[in-house]
Amino acid sequence: MTLHHYIGSNKELPLGTIGQNPTYKPFSELNINMFDKKQKKLKTYQKEELLIKVFETGEDFEGIHIDYLDPFYEAVRNKFTHPFVYELDIIHSLRALFKFIEKELSKGETIEIYSCVDGLETKEKDDQLDVEIDLSKKRFGKHIDFKEIDELIDMFELENLQYVLVKK
Repeated sequence: MTLHHYIGSNKELPLGTIGQNPTYKPFSELNINMFDKKQKKLKTYQKEELLIKVFETGEDFEGIHIDYLDPFYEAVRNKFTHPFVYELDIIHSLRALFKFIEKELSKGETIEIYSCVDGLETKEKDDQLDVEIDLSKKRFGKHIDFKEIDELIDMFELENLQYVLVKK
């Protein structure tokens, strides 16, 4: 069961992978040994021209990927009030998502997030799971305050059939 995430906005959002911070290193610098089946021994390949994407830290790997909504998931649009709805992949951590939202939103704007298990796009959302996050007041729900994004992501998780309104 795959949990899909969607994001809705009043304006177009940038597409692609956002938030990752890779470095590119020559394959030879990585000191990777490849097994040569014919010789039954390790063989080191050194190709200076081949650059490999490398993430030095876990935080460098964190990111999100935003793409147009696949027509197969079109039924999820009715969960949103905003006209622009996209598929959202979260890579490793919610930190990148909230950093992106903080950067993308102007004061007074909102972004919607909806999550559901693959195949449940037509099912009604669970209103008991609805939550509002106010980034300018640093408030999660009605009564929980947070100081930094890391504190928020430690207490928050996207759940099946959950609608989240994030405002700034």
